[in-house]
Amino acid sequence: MKIQIKKGIGFVLLAGLLNLLNGCESDANFKIQEYPELSVSDFSPATARPTQEITINGSNFGTLKNAVTVYFNGIAVPAANIKSVEDNKIVVTVPDNAQSTGKVSVKVWKFTKELPGSFTFIPGGVITNVTPLMGLEDDIITITGKNFGTVKSDIKAAFGGVYGEVISVTDTEIQVKVPKGGITGTLNVYVGLQKLDAGFFLVDAVKISGTIIGTPGSWNNNEATTIAAAFDGNTATFVDGTGASNYYLGYDFEASAAATLKAVRYYPRATYAARMLNGKIYGTNDPSKVGTNGGTLLAAISTTPIYGWNQLIISDTSTSYRYIYYYNETAGNGNNVAEIEFYGKKI
Repeated sequence: MKIQIKKGIGFVLLAGLLNLLNGCESDANFKIQEYPELSVSDFSPATARPTQEITINGSNFGTLKNAVTVYFNGIAVPAANIKSVEDNKIVVTVPDNAQSTGKVSVKVWKFTKELPGSFTFIPGGVITNVTPLMGLEDDIITITGKNFGTVKSDIKAAFGGVYGEVISVTDTEIQVKVPKGGITGTLNVYVGLQKLDAGFFLVDAVKISGTIIGTPGSWNNNEATTIAAAFDGNTATFVDGTGASNYYLGYDFEASAAATLKAVRYYPRATYAARMLNGKIYGTNDPSKVGTNGGTLLAAISTTPIYGWNQLIISDTSTSYRYIYYYNETAGNGNNVAEIEFYGKKI
């Protein structure tokens, strides 16, 4: 279908459209924004590691983060690294992919300016291992990795916010003492102003053990899959119980001793992690309650664990028990525990 407009009517429509546009242009609210060209003066510091903040000074930056892009040696900084934008100042953190030495430039809308001088990127510290992952006051732990430098005063280690004494530093290894009053939680290592997360560290606790106790036997009477497999230090072996419910395994610290508990680490059997769901950790001093839910409930596995090391943190760390054990009411192959470890202190 074709629509035809007579010449006279078309002229009227065109004239009306022109009048509308003229009216908009004269309206005080209708403006075409022209952004002024930015200028840059300097930046500091000129040498830094990843995650450190760099301040860029200049003018006409505006205040919109989304309009700003910062480049280190030609590589754009991720938007999340731009922390703040003021008309005369931009604060940005050094990205992990910055290059060793190069120029810094800023783009705001369509304008790009390169700053004088060069930025030197110091490769950031990288943590590959912490040994051990728990310790008592004054124990010395070893943090390995790379790019730590060799200046001891550049290194700090905070145990839940409490700083430990740095004993020695090489470019690949840091030794630090567990501080008095250290708090269980994240171990943060600072290399200069760079902050590194070294993972979870358990303060005032060590791996404890006693006489192994638990439900005897195994599926098909396989001697390799009894409760001993949960304590052999090998995550490839596993408990494959009788299939009975109310399955348990743990330690007896003997009549003359007891232990407080701070944490439990456990590793389920490959492809059968769900079988440890709803498992619980109990402590008791009453031998008649061992291997039942009559002990004191200390922790519970409330979500399906990952295939790998999982961790439970104990809230009551002051009560001591002769017997500490893992217990699961659910029937099915003894819940297929590959490894379980208890951390606390013997008394």
